[in-house]
Amino acid sequence: MGGADSAADQRESWERETGLRSFGSLKELIDQGGAELIVVATPPSSHASLCVDALGGGAHVICEKPFVANVADADRVIAAAEAAGRGVAVNHEFREMPIYRALREEIGTRDVGRLVFCQIWQLMDLAPWDEPVPWRAAMPNRTLFEGGVHLVDLLITLYGEKPLAVYARHSSGFERERRADAIHLVTLEFSESRLAQITIDRLCKAGTRYVEVRADCEHASLRASHGGRAFVQIGKKRAERTGVRVDFGQGGLAWVERGLRRKSLARNPRDSAMHATRELERGILNAFRAGQEPPSSAREARDVLEVIEAAYRSAETGERVELPASRERSTSSIRPKYVSR
Repeated sequence: MGGADSAADQRESWERETGLRSFGSLKELIDQGGAELIVVATPPSSHASLCVDALGGGAHVICEKPFVANVADADRVIAAAEAAGRGVAVNHEFREMPIYRALREEIGTRDVGRLVFCQIWQLMDLAPWDEPVPWRAAMPNRTLFEGGVHLVDLLITLYGEKPLAVYARHSSGFERERRADAIHLVTLEFSESRLAQITIDRLCKAGTRYVEVRADCEHASLRASHGGRAFVQIGKKRAERTGVRVDFGQGGLAWVERGLRRKSLARNPRDSAMHATRELERGILNAFRAGQEPPSSAREARDVLEVIEAAYRSAETGERVELPASRERSTSSIRPKYVSR
């Protein structure tokens, strides 16, 4: 086991913190370290080449989000994985957070029914050009691509399918000279005339709402709020029951609403991202060992990128963009290979 980085200080930090060997390049890591699994955690512009090289070296790949820079790169990585008989998965960990798993498990049940309409929104006071990480701040189309990728993946996961069409608009607010998408509105059309909407506002001066979900189903509405939540209400508020209400979840809360009645479904732990990543990686490794398509696979990540590309194209042209039907997902090309952690 080991790590690779072109920067000497990063290699020294890796060795000091992990006690593992470091290498100056991915090639050295593959040639000398005998890697069976490579985790790609670099800026997204480098993901495609690193994934292809790792697959060519005989390793499975877990890639950080966003998967790659565009759909064409995704196709290149998927083709390389099929040729090598290896698997590729992407760390879209939000889908494994307990609060969002709870929503997914409730959708389609007899008491809740089918999903009719879903809204996901993210509100924070962090303009794209104020990002503390230089490569992020330099991206003109960053908000939906680099941050909103979690929202798109979560929405597709809740619906269980890729949307049929996308319409989007974005704005940099009053900063007319900037091209960054500080505010993004995306409307998605799914089968059976179902709609969904994503709202991202990075110019919000109110309290941060990292990921809020409202999933309206046939018989109930499902809600989830990511981030620490501690709330006590005494009295009456419009459209809510009179009395005392206490909400508490260190890392977030999910609940179901029927009229004025509500019931908690799940809570996130304080380290919800770490917990979710651990759960997702467990499923990915089991799939790699069994020679099966992993959860949050490269093909699923490609669907997410296709939606994001369509949203940017729609925002540029002002037109609704239809998406091609999803391709068949085959698992036969992944050859089982033991992966050690």
